[in-house]
Amino acid sequence: MVAFLVALLACSSSEPQIKAGNPARPDVIMVSIDTLRADHLSSYGHDRPTSPFLDRLAAQGTRFDHARSNSPWTLPAHLTMLTGQLPVTHQVTDDHLALDPSVRVLPEAMAEAGYATGASVATLYVSKKFGFERGFDFFDDHGIDNEKKNLRGEVVASDVIGEAVEWIESLEEGKPFYLFLHFYDVHYHYDPPPPFDTMFDRAPAKTDRRFKNYYRHKKNPLTEEQKAHQLAQYDESIAYVDAQLGALYEALDDAGRKQRWVVTSDHGEEFGERGSWGHAHTLYAEQLRVPLIVSGEGLPQGQVVEEAVGIQDIAPTITSWVDKQMPAADGIDLNPAMAGAPVPSRPFPAETFRFKTRRISLYEDGKRIEWDLVRDRKELFAADADRLETKNLARSDKEAAAALARRAEEVFGRPWTASADGELRVKKGVVLHDGATSKRKIKAGTDFQVLPYDAATTFTPEDGSAASGPWRSTSPPDEAAPIRYNATARTAGIELDEDTKKLLEQLGYMQGGDE
Repeated sequence: MVAFLVALLACSSSEPQIKAGNPARPDVIMVSIDTLRADHLSSYGHDRPTSPFLDRLAAQGTRFDHARSNSPWTLPAHLTMLTGQLPVTHQVTDDHLALDPSVRVLPEAMAEAGYATGASVATLYVSKKFGFERGFDFFDDHGIDNEKKNLRGEVVASDVIGEAVEWIESLEEGKPFYLFLHFYDVHYHYDPPPPFDTMFDRAPAKTDRRFKNYYRHKKNPLTEEQKAHQLAQYDESIAYVDAQLGALYEALDDAGRKQRWVVTSDHGEEFGERGSWGHAHTLYAEQLRVPLIVSGEGLPQGQVVEEAVGIQDIAPTITSWVDKQMPAADGIDLNPAMAGAPVPSRPFPAETFRFKTRRISLYEDGKRIEWDLVRDRKELFAADADRLETKNLARSDKEAAAALARRAEEVFGRPWTASADGELRVKKGVVLHDGATSKRKIKAGTDFQVLPYDAATTFTPEDGSAASGPWRSTSPPDEAAPIRYNATARTAGIELDEDTKKLLEQLGYMQGGDE
């Protein structure tokens, strides 16, 4: 294993090629390990030694025991990491949308502060296709520009780090850098290279069950034997990424560079807890509880923060190190928490509108509601006491469930207003107002939310006049219209090629046709 790691970062000459940094300005390495559940890291209580390097970072820094994502899939979550905005603010909740160019992103702030900015990423949904290169001096998405390339998983951790190291070697001496690394190895199909592929179980075989899509595995779930093997491969993939990160740390340390690390994930993975395998369809703990470790030069050591924090807090925390701010951020600066200050209590909304799913969630004060808007089904969990959310309390505590549902409506907002009585129809969406349906009678003066945020909304006035619309939040009607969108949308359009669309539909990642 040692030889494997040495080979990863071997230099072409005997002289060190990573130059010395600026001792007064530590480099900032921000890591997102796609699909990594917090409870599969050793420092978060896992019984396998999956993460010795990350455990060391946690011991030497701050481990946030209850960090929350706000989306169970890659695109919205990473935009939240890089803007500090929740999806309810940036509104990029599906892959036909991209962040509006007016929204400030973290690498822009770091560049303004005098840092070189670089990124090496391994998925389509954090690629140039969706504008993630903005603010970076160097951005390598390894040519992943469609879903077929994305799902091959051919860009592994050593590729991601190798390109990043080449960029670091190109920097002039004394130049601090901000580096964003995204890894796809822990995303299915979990195929780490030798020797990691036999670390916890036998080597992969052609007869192994391969991920198809969430719906197929719901009808044909993994056997216990199959699940055990997939979990072993998942953990082996974590160990592989952990080893590569450790090698990068040592290479930077050998060059005398001061470092600060922020390590997290965009979401977790379901392994049969709700009857299937995968992610993006639900908002339960196995999807939204992610690791967050902040560690490095000049930062508090040996801290564990128990209170809930979110990935929306990452950008404000990093920019505070360089005296910059993230305008319109929903997150907070976590540096006071790392110094021992209490974390403010606040709501943590999440949503998924992927595929045919229409779900929202709100965690606040130890409880969480899971709201299936299509079925208008609510589940209530004592999320702090019941970390894996195994017991639904909605029937036994109806009052608390109703109160948290009302609170969710407040947090998700009611940006639409009707100026006449009539009937709403939302194409491939729902209306959120004292419940959720796809068709709803509305009185004049009623405020409501449409989900997904950009769903086409038609309004038929009760007085018999012609149907009005459709309208979307991205193109609000004028003041004279019978329904008005009163907020500012922050999205731009994205065009996917036909091959990508077809593949996404086959995998259950998109729904074809109209409903």
